[in-house]
Amino acid sequence: MLRPMTRRPFPLPHLLLAALLLAATGCTQGHESMTTDARSFDNPAQAQFVAAVRDGNAALARELLASGANANAATEEGTPALNWLIRQGDRDAVRLLLELGADPTRGDAKGRTALHEAALSKDANWIDLLLERGVPVDVPNTRNGQTALFDALRAREADNIDRLLAAGAKVDVRDRTGTTPLHQAALVNDIPSVKRFMEAGADPHATDDTGATFASYLYDGDPSVLAAPVRRDYQWIRERLGGATTH
Repeated sequence: MLRPMTRRPFPLPHLLLAALLLAATGCTQGHESMTTDARSFDNPAQAQFVAAVRDGNAALARELLASGANANAATEEGTPALNWLIRQGDRDAVRLLLELGADPTRGDAKGRTALHEAALSKDANWIDLLLERGVPVDVPNTRNGQTALFDALRAREADNIDRLLAAGAKVDVRDRTGTTPLHQAALVNDIPSVKRFMEAGADPHATDDTGATFASYLYDGDPSVLAAPVRRDYQWIRERLGGATTH
């Protein structure tokens, strides 16, 4: 008579080892985001930490920090986790990472801090979230010295510009080439922002390192081709410059 076949239990140490290996490689079921993070961050331990933050698992995230994970983990391209999470639109994860001690003034490969990343976003609420947690509104880019106001201009995000100005962003701040937001607005042909900065008290006579005022970079084409609201702003600016086009 044949005895019924019984399944021998898998040894517990082997089960633990398998679980650790799966966690390290980011291949556990139900953690698809961990696989994505593993492709973005420079080592499995950091990927596991970011995955815990994204899952809202504060206890695990703190355990991983105590074991050597870094709240300022960066992707292989040098993007801090905080910036990366803003790009993912993960608001809860950003809040948790800040609570865990991430440095919002840390720059990415281009020197952009979390606030610069927020200024580039179409969602102006990112700026509010960071400012509410004490991030300085004029925190400089770690490479070129530009504030978030410059990036909001580059992205042509008017709501972000307004949020930053309302929070006290300096309109006469200079980057490492002496460029002011007024210069930058003229350079990107953002005429409404030129007017906005002048109304906020920006010095129209400020010069950059080449000795040029913002007027040197201001649009000097045919005003009739501008949209009516922009044309009105342009005429307002010209009236205050006395018609001058250069410094």
